[in-house]
Amino acid sequence: MTAPTQSLSSTLARDWILEVLIGSDWTRVRGLTSVSPIFEGALQDESTIDDEGYAREIATGLSYRIEGGGKRKGENTAGFVDDPGQNYLRQLGRKTGQANKVEARIYRRDDLPDAYQGVHPVKWTDTAASDVNALQEFSFTLGFGGKPEEITKPLVPSGAQVFNVDLGGATAGTFTLTWNGQTTDTIAFNATNATVKTALVALDDGYKAADFTVTGAAGEYVITVPGGTVTGDGTGLTGGALTIIAA
Repeated sequence: MTAPTQSLSSTLARDWILEVLIGSDWTRVRGLTSVSPIFEGALQDESTIDDEGYAREIATGLSYRIEGGGKRKGENTAGFVDDPGQNYLRQLGRKTGQANKVEARIYRRDDLPDAYQGVHPVKWTDTAASDVNALQEFSFTLGFGGKPEEITKPLVPSGAQVFNVDLGGATAGTFTLTWNGQTTDTIAFNATNATVKTALVALDDGYKAADFTVTGAAGEYVITVPGGTVTGDGTGLTGGALTIIAA
């Protein structure tokens, strides 16, 4: 065994992002002080007399849930309005049956790839105040919903990024753009700005049309995305070559 050459780095328990699907938009739950996905195994004793009195266990099942808590917060520029993510979970927590379930995804905001998505029943508790000066707090459990889907981690926005996309005078054919780990449908060489934007918005990435802008002229686009890097594939073009350069 080779001795380690450097000390290990730690990960932070707070580095999780929780989002819930409201309509067709992924909405972040803000104001959290803790949140984490929890996997637990159900163990059964499989020991026999041949084990000489020592227990031997085997995992016969798994469960997955998300637990968290936080402080009730919202926008207060023109009268208090609850944070949409918090409020959505709070409202679902007051319902029963299928109306109580939420589609949620949780992923790391650091470099680790952990990201899970599933449908959960919601248990929400507004915590009783401990004294007259206490802040309103809450806790919640997004309960068992079967096996979660391991997903590609969504982009954690790093601020607007601008890219110049040039098709090199292409006269025919198509190209694609890749952003946040996902690739658009093919886009015509002479597509309008609106068409290129529609292709980006169509990516299942949880972002809205307002998060993207596309300007310029057909074949020479200036694209703004809410973070990350834009790449592309221009092998389907005729008479030109695709280049993408950060502005």
